[in-house]
Amino acid sequence: MNDQINEKPYILAVDDEQLNIELLRFILERNDFNYKGTSDDDHFFELLEEKLPDLILLDVIMPRIDGFELCEKLKSYPKYKNIPVIFLTGKVNIKDKVKGFEVGGIDYVTKPFNEQELIARIQTHVELVRAKNQIEKQAENLRQSNILKDRMFSIIGHDLRSPLSAAKLKMDFIMRGIIDPKADDFLGGTVYELLKTMDEALNLLQNLLGWAKSESDQIQIIPEKLDVFDLVEQTFRLLKLGSEHKNIQLINNVLKDTLVFADMNTVKTVLRNLLSNAIKFTPVKGTINVNAIANSGALIIEIEDNGQGIPKEDISKVLNPNEHFSKLGTEKEPGTGLGLILCQNFIQKNGGSLNIRSKVGKGSVFYFDLPLYENQLV
Repeated sequence: MNDQINEKPYILAVDDEQLNIELLRFILERNDFNYKGTSDDDHFFELLEEKLPDLILLDVIMPRIDGFELCEKLKSYPKYKNIPVIFLTGKVNIKDKVKGFEVGGIDYVTKPFNEQELIARIQTHVELVRAKNQIEKQAENLRQSNILKDRMFSIIGHDLRSPLSAAKLKMDFIMRGIIDPKADDFLGGTVYELLKTMDEALNLLQNLLGWAKSESDQIQIIPEKLDVFDLVEQTFRLLKLGSEHKNIQLINNVLKDTLVFADMNTVKTVLRNLLSNAIKFTPVKGTINVNAIANSGALIIEIEDNGQGIPKEDISKVLNPNEHFSKLGTEKEPGTGLGLILCQNFIQKNGGSLNIRSKVGKGSVFYFDLPLYENQLV
């Protein structure tokens, strides 16, 4: 059903008389409607496949199949059942009117046509259907907004509160002298734990805000020339604390001057989340490689770790935006699963897709594609 309020209404008519089809064309096009007509019921369904009309005008008396039967057949298809049908007929008896309403018609127009009556009836029903569609769309948007709000409150109430509470508790212990700032392990232990906890909270907050903006269509994608090598190096520096603590080697295999055409902020967020995720699930003294492979006008970027790996049955859960799936890292690092949902969303907005290859005990490869910059110059 056409739900674009400002577009001309599209009317489809079925009548066995060619004269009526042309008369309807003259009347409707003169009154600013888009129109198609046919005298063949098989062709009628072909036209429906091409484009759904706002309203159907259906002749009652036809040689192969009468309008009531055709309407009943039409309404048996879920994708057509909400299209309003007005019957065209010379019949005006109560029995036929009742039958027409029983098979799904909404109105009658008698032949010969009175132009003002025909246009008034069509306009009324088109506006009613469009208003109904608009209300349904608004109701669905409201439902999605409520889901988003509930999920945000859940994350704020649990996942964000946990690291902040842990950090506050440690600082309370320092203030009370339970933890000695002069102890040998203070910098390497307590301070590191505080920094890591605050990093987790900040990362979660950034993801939460990014996800909320994306879900409410407030993210603006501005593609530009990006050097992938430089972006990976920047992300390595950002995540240095976590990788060095676990003695994980980060290797940038992307060649210098490897250029893509994508939005900088969303791509940075994707790299940060995927590399942070890889560090979380890679054991102490592990290795993480970032690779880039050109393929058919796109650059495939891989984040490859030698960590825990993901069971085959869990891969679909990891990539399901409607499923809250998270696991603890190798050092019991917590997660919400929100980062990967955000990555999928941002990659799709840049014209790519996120995929996973993984073997339990061997490691995982998270990979996604972005348009090569050189293709934008052709």
